Amino acid sequence: MTQLFRVLLALVCVFFSALPVLAHHSFEAEFDGSKLLTFTGVLTKLEWQNPHGWFYLDVKDDKGAVTRWAFEIAAPNVLRRFDENTREYFLTNQGKVMSVAASPAKNGTNKAAADKVKFVDGRIMAMGSKRYHGGARANAWRSESAGAQDSGRPSGFLRSLVSGRGT
Repeated sequence: MTQLFRVLLALVCVFFSALPVLAHHSFEAEFDGSKLLTFTGVLTKLEWQNPHGWFYLDVKDDKGAVTRWAFEIAAPNVLRRFDENTREYFLTNQGKVMSVAASPAKNGTNKAAADKVKFVDGRIMAMGSKRYHGGARANAWRSESAGAQDSGRPSGFLRSLVSGRGT
């Protein structure tokens, strides 16, 4: 009986230790990497957590209706390597307008994978790991940044990056 209990306990431990792996997703499975849209809205919340952080913007459309959007960002340790004050930039900008270039979710929900953000002070920061910035993504950036308004979302802050200025 004791041996059976140990085997069952080991199986339960293995099962629960594998759950975080099952919960993780690939970028390509969840987000449309062929699109890079620009959103502008008020920063309302930051979730600084692993395996990915999230921030939320209240985005106004052309008619003035506000929609809450969730944006996935890289893990905190990745963002700290970009700039150790990334979390503080988000916290000090809560309640302020900011812009984000992001790939929307494939399922049509109001979430997207953030590529770069622009804070109110003009600071532009990368928000994803290198998988968000690869060679094909640079071409998608160029083709999508000018056309992001067709979905009713504001665009334009990243045109200097598209042309090669401001990076």
